Amino acid sequence: MRTRSEKGSDDARGGARDMAPEAWLRARVPAGGLGSSAKTLLNYLLTNIGEAVYARAAEVARVAGVSVSSVTRLAQQLGFDGWPDLQRSLRARYLSGLSMVDVSEVHGVTDTPFQSAMRRDISSLTQAVRDLDEHAIRRIAELLTNASQIHVAAMGSFAAVGQALSHNLLLAGYPSYGLLDRDPLLANTVARLGPSDVLVVCSYWRHYRVVVGAAIAARRRGAKVVVISDYLPQALAPVAEEVVLIPAEGTSFFASLTVPIAVQQGIMATLARIDPERTRRQLEVSEELWGELDLLVDPLRG
Repeated sequence: MRTRSEKGSDDARGGARDMAPEAWLRARVPAGGLGSSAKTLLNYLLTNIGEAVYARAAEVARVAGVSVSSVTRLAQQLGFDGWPDLQRSLRARYLSGLSMVDVSEVHGVTDTPFQSAMRRDISSLTQAVRDLDEHAIRRIAELLTNASQIHVAAMGSFAAVGQALSHNLLLAGYPSYGLLDRDPLLANTVARLGPSDVLVVCSYWRHYRVVVGAAIAARRRGAKVVVISDYLPQALAPVAEEVVLIPAEGTSFFASLTVPIAVQQGIMATLARIDPERTRRQLEVSEELWGELDLLVDPLRG
């Protein structure tokens, strides 16, 4: 999981997701080249990406005929902390080129698909807790706090993430609007954005062209662009003010919403900490109006 500042070398060396995994790996090779073990390992990865993205470092080393330390060193030479970091980025790029049916077949058939899905989400949440840059979350929260308008763009199943974020922002007293699965609304809204506005892009797996295009147009009009995703397409890299990359891999046909939902909850918790009085005041107003409109079931009356 990387912020914009941490992934600068990723873009500069051709790490954009819209490159094929093989081209992406080759583009990260340092100018001085690699040693013999590293070359052997790189060749293995280039020809066995589907297997390598799910294998442990020891298994990759064994099959490639190199030491485990060679796996770690190659990852570091390619700009990562170690094999797990490289593997996650490589797997995200590999999966982005697969259809939903292909992804389901990659994960295979399990006797307990429910438990498999739950374990995947637990693993992804653990990774997010470990790797997420809380300074980036704080910076995003500050951008939202100072924005004249906040627009959240999300499509497909991830519109649920955008809906949750937009709803919670509005509930907490922030001028938030959801741009969800409605291309004309997205285009018309972005046309009116300015330097005091923020566009939050919640987009994962396979990005919609309209969302990427809207982000580029928003930045051209001076608005701040925040990207919360599992990868960063090349076109988005230069326009994103802040980037938080998080896992969204599922175990069957569908990507997972678990970590994206958890991260937007974390952003809201951070906002509440920055300006608790603003949140408390707006919640009290909303609660009072809910009562007037009789929106909720009274637990005492059933």
